[in-house]
Amino acid sequence: MEEELAKHLKQLADQFHGLAPVKCHELAFEYAERNNIPVPANWTEKQCAGIEWFGRFLARRHLSVRTPEATSLGRATAFNKTTVGEFFENLAVVMDRHKFPPHMIYNVDETGVITVQKPRQVVTEKGKKQVGSITSAERGELVTVVCAVNAAGNAIPPMFVFPRVRFKDDFMIGAPPGAKGASTRTGWMNEDIWPEFLDHLIQHTQCTPDRPMLLILDNLKTHISLKAVEKAKSNSIVMLTLPPHTSHRMQPLDVTVYGPFKTLYNRALDGWMRSNPGKTVSIYQIAGLVNEAFLSAVTPRNITSGFKSTGIFPYNRDIFPEEAFAPSMVPDRPNPELQPASTGPSTSDDPDGPLPADEPDAADANPSTPRGPHGCASPADSDVPSRPGYVSPREILPLPKCPPRAQTKRKRVKTAILTDTPEKQAIEKAYEERQKKLAGKKQNSKEKGKLKKKAPKRKIIDSSSEESDVPVPLDDESPEDERSDPGNTDLNVGDFVLVNFATKHRSLRYVGMVEKVENDEILTQFLRRIQGNKKQWERPTFAIKENDVAHVPKGDVVKKLPQPNRPGGTTRREQLFTFPCNLQGWNVE
Repeated sequence: MEEELAKHLKQLADQFHGLAPVKCHELAFEYAERNNIPVPANWTEKQCAGIEWFGRFLARRHLSVRTPEATSLGRATAFNKTTVGEFFENLAVVMDRHKFPPHMIYNVDETGVITVQKPRQVVTEKGKKQVGSITSAERGELVTVVCAVNAAGNAIPPMFVFPRVRFKDDFMIGAPPGAKGASTRTGWMNEDIWPEFLDHLIQHTQCTPDRPMLLILDNLKTHISLKAVEKAKSNSIVMLTLPPHTSHRMQPLDVTVYGPFKTLYNRALDGWMRSNPGKTVSIYQIAGLVNEAFLSAVTPRNITSGFKSTGIFPYNRDIFPEEAFAPSMVPDRPNPELQPASTGPSTSDDPDGPLPADEPDAADANPSTPRGPHGCASPADSDVPSRPGYVSPREILPLPKCPPRAQTKRKRVKTAILTDTPEKQAIEKAYEERQKKLAGKKQNSKEKGKLKKKAPKRKIIDSSSEESDVPVPLDDESPEDERSDPGNTDLNVGDFVLVNFATKHRSLRYVGMVEKVENDEILTQFLRRIQGNKKQWERPTFAIKENDVAHVPKGDVVKKLPQPNRPGGTTRREQLFTFPCNLQGWNVE
């Protein structure tokens, strides 16, 4: 019976639904109780198996307690025989068609590195409650590193994508020789940067129509853009995508390269922090730290091992054993056209039903029955006659099964040869439909804007009066109108400007004072708006915001504001600025 229990625990672990030790104790007790097996008194008192028995049970049945790796439901279910088989069929097609040598079979993938390391174990006083380790910041900045390796064990210089609007050569200090750099607002790869990496790849591989290249990559939206596919096809690159959510098992870089790379990068980052006490790591040090890890991790041995363990080269479609697909069996459902859907709970008995009656049965409460440790019978090791009342662990705790799922109209994404004509035409069609949809949205927004737009109200000021409390309008147009001359060409130190900051959903504007003017940037001291003023928009008042100084591109300057009035008086009021203009409607923070 112990063997049956151990087998069931292994099946649950193979399906990524393994039990914690406490749950194993409870299952073992219920298993013994329902099969009328005598157990020690402390088991009955605590309603679970003892700790000593559990330790010996693990040793007898070749089991151990492990910390599992978190795996998303999408990855666990997507890696199945069907999707893996489709990929190897496509791989066989392109290999037979072009006869790629190993040095022309490439895998490309992105990974992220941050400026904050994961602290390693340190030696400290025993029993101490809290142990700390210095890091540069709480979260850090992310830089994307793009690597490309081939089945012969070679790698091209990586590409870096930095989280900046404008790229600077200083970002690449210490980078691997031949590496390429680019920048985006987020530091993530996008459809504009990806073709640049393809040019970088073509430059180092020298692929031609007589020397085509196979490029294996994941289904990231950026990778399958129309612009990228057209560039690949025109340069004799055959693009083959992996099935979605399978890169953790089928992508060579993920399987054998990026693991050692991240470990070595973390070690290099930790070493830099110890060698430079009091300093923080910025994106200017990233390239040099990546270079240290890149040379030690992206080695021919690791690369060729990745291609071999995924079955890509040498080609082996049977590289994955049956138990590797066990997690994908959880959502297996009967065909609704052949069998009515079940409305039962999310778990059900195994389709094979209960174990047959000739399975090893529990022992009667007989003094002659061999006993395991602590008086618990071990019928698996004795010849005990079976009986119909046997209850298997699978009946007590069934293997997980998903209920029928509602049908959706969403098309399933699968592995594909993107540069083949049918796939390329499908991408072109999807691109045209997306452009039409975007054009329709823009047209609708313009029509709505025309309906809602109101003429700005003007107040006539009596010319005979020397002063007036009526605020001066900021300009003759509303904030939404586009202007060809935003007023950012003639800026001097001491000028006040309105700066635009674009977020994901809206644009915010801040008031700043120019402290320094450079070529295409200005060093700006930002101000904060004083709340609670009845005329907070007609005569807005601002104060200097401490430690809020930043370089701003001149292109982000929306307006040049008139010189403010200084109320004066107390020390606090001397720090205030009141602008003689109306900022209502400009979304000023």
